[in-house]
Amino acid sequence: MTDQSTLSLPPLTLAGISVRTSNDRPDQIGELWQRFYCENISGKIPSKKSDDVYSLYIEYEGDHTKPYTLLIGHPVEADFTPPIGLVKKVIPTAQYAVVPASGPQPASLIAAWQKIWSMGLSRTYTGDFDLHSVSGAVDIYVAIG
Repeated sequence: MTDQSTLSLPPLTLAGISVRTSNDRPDQIGELWQRFYCENISGKIPSKKSDDVYSLYIEYEGDHTKPYTLLIGHPVEADFTPPIGLVKKVIPTAQYAVVPASGPQPASLIAAWQKIWSMGLSRTYTGDFDLHSVSGAVDIYVAIG
């Protein structure tokens, strides 16, 4: 995980399911992923812009040790109205450190986040996300200032 690049991105609207959680509650995170696939949430998001899956970490109460909102879903148009049971959140415009999390999942993703927590990045905690592309690649985007 020595590769890391930075990039500026415009806002992106996502729709999916969410939970208020924290990193010391991996059970809640795993349950949300299970719901996403078992309940075919992808099929409940009409007119999604991509089949790529995003997991958005937003509305932090502080740093990565504090509660935040986790949304798992797909990109949609900004004016999208989510069906009952789904929510919509916006990934804010930001500068991001991009960290690949390649390898068997979810172990590679967990290891990459543990590395990020110890990297000393100047994080803004405005919104971070994992991008699980249909190609199988997983990258973590960490908002930095």
